[in-house]
Amino acid sequence: MSFSDSKRLSEKERQKRKRTVLKGLQQSYAALQPLEKHTNFRSFFTAPMTDQELAAKPHILVVGQYSTGKTTFINQLVGADYEGCHIGPEPTSDRFIAVCHGDERRLVHGNNASVNPGLPYQGLTTFGQNFLSKFSAAYTPSDVLRDVTFVDTPGVLSGEKQRRMRSYDFAKVTRWFAERADLILLLFDAHKLDISDEFKEVISGLKGLDNKVRCVLNKADQIDAERLVRVYGALMFNIGKILQTPEVVRVFIGSFWDKPVQHDFYRQIFSSDQQLLLKEIGELPRGSFSLKLDELVRRTRLVKVHSCILDKLQRSMPRFGILANGALVQVNLISNLEAVFKDVAREYAKYGISEGDFPEIENYRRHLRELTLRHGPTCFSKLANINEREMLRLQRLLDDVIPLLSRYEVPQNINENFEDPIKALDEALHGRAKNRGLMQAGAVLGTLTRGLMWAVIVASAGGAAYAAVRYSQGKLKLDLESLPYFNKLAAKEK
Repeated sequence: MSFSDSKRLSEKERQKRKRTVLKGLQQSYAALQPLEKHTNFRSFFTAPMTDQELAAKPHILVVGQYSTGKTTFINQLVGADYEGCHIGPEPTSDRFIAVCHGDERRLVHGNNASVNPGLPYQGLTTFGQNFLSKFSAAYTPSDVLRDVTFVDTPGVLSGEKQRRMRSYDFAKVTRWFAERADLILLLFDAHKLDISDEFKEVISGLKGLDNKVRCVLNKADQIDAERLVRVYGALMFNIGKILQTPEVVRVFIGSFWDKPVQHDFYRQIFSSDQQLLLKEIGELPRGSFSLKLDELVRRTRLVKVHSCILDKLQRSMPRFGILANGALVQVNLISNLEAVFKDVAREYAKYGISEGDFPEIENYRRHLRELTLRHGPTCFSKLANINEREMLRLQRLLDDVIPLLSRYEVPQNINENFEDPIKALDEALHGRAKNRGLMQAGAVLGTLTRGLMWAVIVASAGGAAYAAVRYSQGKLKLDLESLPYFNKLAAKEK
């Protein structure tokens, strides 16, 4: 076997490993989805992730106020003007544009892009037609885009009136892209360092994603050295204050356009920072899976603590009494959410939650108020209880499955059996029975009302078949339609 054959084989094995680990990542997230649905996670935070999003190439989100040079910055890194770009001193774009690789230059509009199986934007449908009409995917021939995708954003506006003119929630859409991005670049104009209220809201929405945030101080060659030092210091102070993090955000300085540098003594600094930025972008494909695992861990912990909060709110509501009493309790729970969070951290510690896992309190309070407006002043009494089985599944996910995927991410031995992580993952998540006998039968007594429900769960090797027994009008009725496993066996017998 020649060296070239060996090299091709190793590349084949690398692709096989990549597919296997991706499958493991998708299976892991599938284990998280039942509890997301049970707790209505999407109403409080963000929509479920799709397989296309998990398999997507690294994304770089570029955000900034209008006329900071976002589009020119992307074109400089891509090496060409992407399809549909507009450049000017005034707000030139009111669209989110995903700059993707394509052999031909073409623009795909939002509704088409959101249903295209080759693009990871199916989740954007949750923002509705108002947003999709302001979203496009721009296919552009570029070697850089073979490995990464850039997302250009509309210029952040400064006036309240202009903000209200948007037909979609800019901060929520930005957060959606930020959670799925591998790198978030905040662009600032060295001449205009004032941060508008909308931009502050966007930056505040990046809390918890600080490890992906970088700042770019653009158009820096148009100011002298003394002023540049002051601007640099002010920028770091303001960003740290908004993100409320002790860590210093990395700042790249430069002038990202095709014009020559005005001050020669900046040339070395700009060149060095540009090379560091390009290096970080070039390393994204190798670290993309680690970032996706990191996002999965973050999301899993958030689902756990969200489930505990809802359970606490539900248990805090009066079981009996007049409507006004329940409404008053619900109002007090929302007003004293800080105390609720502290109680949850103490009372639900057995589920492995910590104070650092809790969501941003004001956003959560706002969602609870919206929930009250939609479903009534005592709707907390109907919130989801803790699902012990799903919580145990999430703990297995964090303790066993994700560490397993992390281990298999980096190749140790080219002859290693790459199907092992999938098999081990399946066993860790589902805990298959080892014998074929009847393992468990039980009945759970529900509320004694006219529509009293009984449930009998029967588990057997190879799968879980259950029978739902309904008590209605004094007669027991076996509901075979709710037995997918039973129906499969019946079909085989026929």
